[in-house]
Amino acid sequence: MRFITKDALKLLVKKESLTYEYNIFVSQIRFNMKFIYSFFVLITLMSCNSKSETGTQVETQVSDRSSITKEDIAKLKYVDYSVDAKAKTTLDSWQAYSDISRAISQVKIADLSFFTSDEEIFMSTVKELGTTIPIKINSDPIQARVLALTTKMYKLEETINLKTSDKKEKLSSIKDVLQAFSYLTLQVNKKYEKEAQNIIKPVFDEIEME
Repeated sequence: MRFITKDALKLLVKKESLTYEYNIFVSQIRFNMKFIYSFFVLITLMSCNSKSETGTQVETQVSDRSSITKEDIAKLKYVDYSVDAKAKTTLDSWQAYSDISRAISQVKIADLSFFTSDEEIFMSTVKELGTTIPIKINSDPIQARVLALTTKMYKLEETINLKTSDKKEKLSSIKDVLQAFSYLTLQVNKKYEKEAQNIIKPVFDEIEME
């Protein structure tokens, strides 16, 4: 039977004590590392959220500065001609004109959905404006006004959908479209006025001859 001496027992107890203290030290180190890691993760997340919120605020501010309101459009200066009673029947039967007329009415209240929602519908409607001019009013002056209007509408569609376009550019393009549409309406009105004058003129000539 082996006996442990007193000195050996002290060494054994001391060794076990050191091992226990070492394990505690290692555990504390691991805990501290986990805490530090969690702290840095939290700081990183907070920093990212702050940048995201700042970016969102900047985007919102830019969006607000470039957004178009009804009041902005009401301030635009252009000559707005309404449809003459003599031209109303013909223009009502011109589907593409009617569709664009409704879109123009929406633009006046800052609704630009016709230019931003469905590109296929936009393109087909603008194209049909030039290919479906009623025979009764299909003349060079009318075709010229249609071409001017379609050109301005294509430009507005491009300007509105470009993220780099500022408010001034958008309003300028909107004004051009409103004026071009108004001039087309005026040209149709003039055609009917001229026809009315041609009908009346022979009557006056006949009276003068008598």
